[in-house]
Amino acid sequence: MHHQPDLFSNEIKDTQRQTSGNSANALKMTAQHDQLSPGQQRFNRLLARIDKLKLQLVEVQVIRDAHRPVYHQILTPLRERHSLCVREMVFLLDSRLQRRGLSTQQERIAATILCNLSMQLIAQGDEEMKALHDKHSSESLAQKEQSAMMDMREMMEDMLGESLVDDESLETVHDVFKAGMKRLREAEAAEQEAHQQARIRKRKPSAAQLQAKADQEAAETTLRKVFRQLASALHPDRASDSDERERKTVLMSEANAAYDRRDLVALLQIQLRTELTDTASIAKMADEQIAALTLLLKQQALELESELQQQRHDVRCEFGLKSYETVSVASLNRSLRAEESFFERDLSAMQQDLQQLTDDKFFKRWLKDQERLSKESRVDIFDDWRY
Repeated sequence: MHHQPDLFSNEIKDTQRQTSGNSANALKMTAQHDQLSPGQQRFNRLLARIDKLKLQLVEVQVIRDAHRPVYHQILTPLRERHSLCVREMVFLLDSRLQRRGLSTQQERIAATILCNLSMQLIAQGDEEMKALHDKHSSESLAQKEQSAMMDMREMMEDMLGESLVDDESLETVHDVFKAGMKRLREAEAAEQEAHQQARIRKRKPSAAQLQAKADQEAAETTLRKVFRQLASALHPDRASDSDERERKTVLMSEANAAYDRRDLVALLQIQLRTELTDTASIAKMADEQIAALTLLLKQQALELESELQQQRHDVRCEFGLKSYETVSVASLNRSLRAEESFFERDLSAMQQDLQQLTDDKFFKRWLKDQERLSKESRVDIFDDWRY
């Protein structure tokens, strides 16, 4: 198997070099004479935290983008070969079930294996497999889907304590699940809101709550002030020539995007680049202003942490990592090797079986082995079976 660990590490190093030029450290407060105040120290710590989070987000994306083509290059051919073998096995079972010589139990096992194997290909849109499934199953796919929808609806209605409104868009189990979860979230949100309003009516806000509200309002005012200063200075109509107008247009676009995502660091960096402020001016701000900026930085750090968590979750889902595994070059390569080995073992076993299943004695022993293995592993062959 061919892996490219050097590619990953080189791209990450390039990313680190590129992002160092946009580092929030440029905004770091430095002591002129006395030591930094506690508020200034908190400001600097949050800048460092935001820098680290932004770099981690870029690194996750770099790792993901670099791993994706390697992942598909290795696994796509294996999956295609696997699907072909599964298809061949389904046709072989269908052919054998049309001949006499099998007991009722053997026919039941063979039909169940056929149906479960066909489901793997039906999920890929194989219409021919749908027909073979329905031919050998006591329930058609449409009946199974309808039954699963009814079960899901019943479960959701039990959780909600009321019926789901009939809707023509609820055509699959997934549709019913999504509709039920949406109603659950709406009910929970309404309950929380009612509880919150009841608490507000029962008692007056505490001093801490009033202070938190005042701090938030001050922070919002500060964010708007920083943006308005930029908007005023960067208005393209105030440019002296076409080059200056183009530069201001680009900077204004960056400022708008930063304001929309409440990215205080980016707004302050643009102020530095346009010489609307400098680090000395930031350091001389009153404690109240620094506190407002610090609150915004704290909120920005929390949003970045949430985004990083979601990005890592998405990578784990895409490439089959366990929920507890770290997203790294090593873990992705390790998971890829494991998945490749699984497919190769599975293919080898299926190809051996396909060569021998035409022999009727082997076929019957094979059915018996499948039943025995399912009992030993405590997995009901009639509920799930696959190579």
